[in-house]
Amino acid sequence: MRTLAIFKRIMLQRRGDPRTLAMMFLAPIFILTLMYFLFQVPSNTAYRVGLKSDNTELTRALKDMPNDKAHLKVISVSENNRSTMNEKDLSAIVSISGKNIDVSYANQSNGTSSAIKLLLTQVIQESQVKATKEETKQALQNLINKLPQTSGQSFSTNFRVDTEQYKVTSHYLYGDPSSTNATFDDLAPILVGAFAFFLVLLISGISLVNERTSGTLGRMLVTPVKRTEIVTGYTLSYGILAMIQTALMVVFTYWILGVHNNGNIGWVFVINFFIAIIALLFGLLLSTLAKTEFQFVQMIPLAIVPQFLFSGLIPVDTMPVILQAIAHCIPVYYGISAMQEVVKRGVGFSGIWFDLLIMLLFAALLYLANVLALKNVRRT
Repeated sequence: MRTLAIFKRIMLQRRGDPRTLAMMFLAPIFILTLMYFLFQVPSNTAYRVGLKSDNTELTRALKDMPNDKAHLKVISVSENNRSTMNEKDLSAIVSISGKNIDVSYANQSNGTSSAIKLLLTQVIQESQVKATKEETKQALQNLINKLPQTSGQSFSTNFRVDTEQYKVTSHYLYGDPSSTNATFDDLAPILVGAFAFFLVLLISGISLVNERTSGTLGRMLVTPVKRTEIVTGYTLSYGILAMIQTALMVVFTYWILGVHNNGNIGWVFVINFFIAIIALLFGLLLSTLAKTEFQFVQMIPLAIVPQFLFSGLIPVDTMPVILQAIAHCIPVYYGISAMQEVVKRGVGFSGIWFDLLIMLLFAALLYLANVLALKNVRRT
């Protein structure tokens, strides 16, 4: 009977808590639906590839790939270097000189590099087969022309077709797929930013919830201390801790683990600090909306999972248009995008200033939202 009474009490409590029921039953459905659409990669993906060539036949074959399936969007370039690749936003540059093919992969994504390599191999093999058929046809025609005109003459010859094979050389501007750490190198910029966001949000949010439930925040709000001062104080204190945490993660990842980095490590620190500040303010905002630690934990999946899914683990440019629009409303997207520009493409401030500006705007909006949220806390 006592067990039944406890069971009834808990069920009645949950019935009066629609937020818990929604998190238990609707949140998983929402996350699974989001992942379903995110993992639907379109079959007609176009990979931007630069082409510097004196081989008109192979050039024509690359440009004439059908667009109803994964294909190469070929862009003519005059130089095969990193600056050209960055300026034209290319995933690879193909230089063709006679039968020699030199391919430079940006290698920002191992998946993209592998797809381009597969498509190039397909085009090269088809061109090789076509060239072999043409040379065979020409050799046969030459043989026919040498046949004796009268039946009384004897004739002998050797039939041979020598078709020179294409020679392909590959280079990688970021990392090396043959390395044992290639996968981790590929994901490192995403993982560092995403984990920094998650850990800072979790720690800062739960800390403020504890102060609210213990009554410390309520007593502070009835003093002459302004709400802006409270938010600024929390931001500064946890911001210093977030800065230390970010520094440790970056140092360990790029110096101890030896993850490949093409850019200035200073910008990596700056970008991750921006991500940490946004996570801090986001965590403070969630904590002011939650009345207990349990309610705060309930909000974590909806706050964290979209940040991870739109962080770059799945290439945003392969998503449906509506999901690409949602990704541009996610602050972590801009942080990870800037990280990849620095780490993988070696760009500086000129290539990431827009992402930094957007993150700064997100931080300002979250700061104002925290100030307004504390007004409601004071009333309660």
